[in-house]
Amino acid sequence: MPRSPRFPDFFVVGAPRCGTTSFCKYLARNPQVCFSQPKEPHYFTRLDRDPSEAELERDYLDRSFGHYQGAHRAVGEGSVSYLYLPDAIERIRRINPEARFIAMVRNPLQMLPSYHLKMLYLLQEDEPDLGKAWALEAARARGERLPKLCLDPRLLMYSEVAKLGAQVQRLYDVAGRDRSHVVVFDDLASDPLGVYRRALGFLQLDDDGQTRFERKYASRIYRHRWLQRLLYVPATRGGKVVDTLQRRTRKYNQDGTRRKSWIKRLVAWNRIAASPTPLTPRMRAVVRDALTPDVEHLSKLLDRDLRHWLAG
Repeated sequence: MPRSPRFPDFFVVGAPRCGTTSFCKYLARNPQVCFSQPKEPHYFTRLDRDPSEAELERDYLDRSFGHYQGAHRAVGEGSVSYLYLPDAIERIRRINPEARFIAMVRNPLQMLPSYHLKMLYLLQEDEPDLGKAWALEAARARGERLPKLCLDPRLLMYSEVAKLGAQVQRLYDVAGRDRSHVVVFDDLASDPLGVYRRALGFLQLDDDGQTRFERKYASRIYRHRWLQRLLYVPATRGGKVVDTLQRRTRKYNQDGTRRKSWIKRLVAWNRIAASPTPLTPRMRAVVRDALTPDVEHLSKLLDRDLRHWLAG
């Protein structure tokens, strides 16, 4: 199909809880870039076939890139599910073979507790203990012990989500090294300006002069699960995921007036800051045993020794 000028040139594909939200915000502030709204459409995650041109325009480009202007030099989005779902990247490349991909990686001992908390917040997970959730993987892969609201069991395969070496290898295999750029979270934390400028070079964009880079976005959880379900339960209709909050907001507030603000205030009230629970010594050992070969593989792919991630 002919490619729309609104179709993304680049994708920040994950991994989750590796600084992608902050990094995408830096890129979205660049006047050369039209970045998706919202940051994570997850459009290609939900497909079971290649979309038609009409479907692509209606369900993806119109919804996420309606603010595109011809002066933009690059179009991008940041769905972190794409990295560990390679079918999504293959579909993207069939539409735009020249697309570029940015992957972000992090010490799995730090990433996993944060990711588990995020899944709890999004109601995709109902087991509050990460160790128990990890042990449920085999059953969940068989379709058992799944949370009622979970949209995709693959989101809860924690050992696979954390195998960043395997995911980067698949990205290289599908997209090629020349169209893949890997950012190590440690570098983003210590030198965000340098990381940002190197990404601009990879995307063939000019330095826009940004020097202020927010360090991180706090993890969060809800006050009341029943209220979270009322506000955020994702629903599927005709193969499309609809956010309940967005759907109700449109129903009551087509012009963006008072009632929408009331719902947003309720959402904000139910959201509280939370810190991920650190792994227990036993769970750290389990994760190290499971992921040491993968971290060694990632080290080879990046030509950088990352084995210290799992040490101690």
